[in-house]
Amino acid sequence: MNRDRVVKLKDIADAAGVAVATVSAALNGTGTVSNAMRERVRKVAAEMNYEPNMAAKLLKQKRSRDLGLIVSDLPERIFGSGYFMPMISSFIRQCESEELRCQIEYHDPASSKIPSLLVNGLAGGVLHGGTISPAVRKFLEENPDFPFVALEEESRYNLLSDYELAFYKAVQYLTALDHRRFGLVTGPLEYRRQRQIETGFLRAVDEFALDYRPDEWSVRLPLKEDAATTRGAVEFGRKLFSRKEFPSAVICSDGRAAKGILYAACEAGVRVPKQLSVFACSSQAEAEQSFPTVSSIAWNAPEAIFRGIYMLKTLIEGRPLKEPQILIEPTMTIRETTAKHIG
Repeated sequence: MNRDRVVKLKDIADAAGVAVATVSAALNGTGTVSNAMRERVRKVAAEMNYEPNMAAKLLKQKRSRDLGLIVSDLPERIFGSGYFMPMISSFIRQCESEELRCQIEYHDPASSKIPSLLVNGLAGGVLHGGTISPAVRKFLEENPDFPFVALEEESRYNLLSDYELAFYKAVQYLTALDHRRFGLVTGPLEYRRQRQIETGFLRAVDEFALDYRPDEWSVRLPLKEDAATTRGAVEFGRKLFSRKEFPSAVICSDGRAAKGILYAACEAGVRVPKQLSVFACSSQAEAEQSFPTVSSIAWNAPEAIFRGIYMLKTLIEGRPLKEPQILIEPTMTIRETTAKHIG
């Protein structure tokens, strides 16, 4: 072995015939690696003249003070996102208020690589936002004791938003404003949030005996590219408002779709909110960038991050969590697209 060459964890993993995550756990004293495996990995590392970096050496002192946030999506979809940007800003603010050092890593969920924050020893625990990749799930299976809390995804420890209840309440609110005819713009049911919004909407329609005609007054959009999503909603809106009878209230499971519905209504001369009320699942920034500003249900980022950091600190300290899964109610904000139905 060339002593001038820097030995990396992958080199040790290849030599020992184990995963990089196993090497990291064995060398850093984390995870549930057996004593025999730990000794075997450390012996291989010593034979290869491995020298841990300063971050790894300081791991034990830093573990209770440094927290990580993994943002699992493509960078071009993160910046400007009504989900990820509030997540990042709330994480930074909460860490600062608690005098905790924080680190943020962007991770492509399609990548087979394990995010650095899980294996480099720089974070004592990690919050994870976005899709959990197979590589991350495998790491968690091999290291079940690593402090890890997922946001809006299924995991051993996680925080989920109750969109079903939130949109049930949104329809209930509109019903109290004398709306009886409802339309729905939703997305793919493989996404938990979309399933929940639709379930809450349909429950309210059934309980309040509302007029909902799914074949005429609803559409399911792919919810992929921004322009395509808005265009799809515009096209649906044009058909909707050309009918002799159309809903007095439309629920949109996406803020981009709400913009399309508002545009189509404007084209058709349908006045908002006098003739049409619109309610959307949308961040504050997105809802207030439209005209009129959109009444919305939004992910409660400050509450989710506050509770998530508390869960992480509890796990880092080795204490059991009484609630491994926490349900958070999203925030409802009434703006300019909702009003009492007249007629």
